[in-house]
Amino acid sequence: MSGGQCPVGAKVVDYFDHNSKAYVTDRYDWFEDIRRDVGPVFWSPHHGGFWVVIGYPELTQAARDWETFSSRAEFSRGCPVDDIQLNGLFIPPRTTRQLQRGPASAAAGIMLQEDPPEWGVARRALAPLFSVQAAEKWRDRIQRLIDACIDRKIETGRVDLATDMFNIVPAIFSLELAGLPSDNYRDVAWLSHTTSHLAADDPRWEEALARGTRADQSGRLKAAVQARKTDRREDVISQVLNARDKGVELTDEDTAALAGLIIGAGIDTTSALIGTTFVNLVRFPSLRKRLEQHPEQTRDAFDEFMRIGTPTQGLCRTVMKETELGGQAMRRGDRVMLCWPAANRDAREYENPLEINLDRKPTLQVGFGFGNHRCIGQHYARLEFEIIFNTVLRRMPDIEIDAANARQYDNCGVVMGWESLPATFTPGPRIGADPGVEGWEYN
Repeated sequence: MSGGQCPVGAKVVDYFDHNSKAYVTDRYDWFEDIRRDVGPVFWSPHHGGFWVVIGYPELTQAARDWETFSSRAEFSRGCPVDDIQLNGLFIPPRTTRQLQRGPASAAAGIMLQEDPPEWGVARRALAPLFSVQAAEKWRDRIQRLIDACIDRKIETGRVDLATDMFNIVPAIFSLELAGLPSDNYRDVAWLSHTTSHLAADDPRWEEALARGTRADQSGRLKAAVQARKTDRREDVISQVLNARDKGVELTDEDTAALAGLIIGAGIDTTSALIGTTFVNLVRFPSLRKRLEQHPEQTRDAFDEFMRIGTPTQGLCRTVMKETELGGQAMRRGDRVMLCWPAANRDAREYENPLEINLDRKPTLQVGFGFGNHRCIGQHYARLEFEIIFNTVLRRMPDIEIDAANARQYDNCGVVMGWESLPATFTPGPRIGADPGVEGWEYN
């Protein structure tokens, strides 16, 4: 095991800390400076020391090679592996207590931090529910939810896009897709956003964990698994139970974990991307005009907005054997951060990468990850983006974001999103959309 000592001959960037406030404001400048002056792979001395990969070809190589670059955490099945400390997907590592008491489920983070064959079994079990065709069945539901959110504010002329819309719709939808009731969507949305933006050692975890305990999301997941055994629907829990009926070896705990994973993964990333896209429309009004005139192009524009505004800042790996990546010699046991937003701006892969070009030739942007952990829910994310984006522009056509008072979270943790996106518009009429959510109020 190598420990956190800087490898001999490593290219070092001593200021790179993705959990710092400077990262929030300066990260895009950092990416360009480091790429020009240092290269696509370098060493950061923070959090015990780790490698950072910002180059597109280097990142996709590592993400594809799970046998060399492992996602496993210390609590994964089959661990420990010899003398390697497997610290999973986060730097600094999130403890089992944080994962087990967090918003998704008792084991969602644990299930995510697996390699094949375990992760492959789970992914195959879920696959039928995550096709383009399966996602499209939820179009009317998502439309009703965003219309209900707009109805709450349409007569006032003022809205906070983050807290009043973009946080709410993904929370309700993700709960229902998982197979849970959505009446506690406020708690789930708050927990998801809070914990996505906290570093592992942030003292605010205690408040988040206490609220998570009160929300009892783990208990709700367990209850939903039992309920679905006799009442199957088109949701994650039912899909896993159907797979179990066909011989797939997944326990009740695994089933709850996968449902919790879908909830946790589907909320903050989606809301962050939509928020960042609207901010970009303020900066580039010609893009807004184009999409207002041609809403059918929104879905095709999704990948370019995901590329330029990648929400997930980095997921990490443990080096399982000596290897070389980007000209840097990596040791067994080293930690590696795959920096998705930096790779998505690599000029070796994208011509004029800092430009938002809706006519860019298709290429596989890595905002959804890459390799065996590439986001299984991407078709749902695309659908939510299309519906929410087009509906806001249609029902609030002159909406303007108060850019001076828009606030990103002061620490990205894992996802870079928005704490507040205040906006104004000309008031309009309600259309009477009923969200069908227990406890919903229009005041």
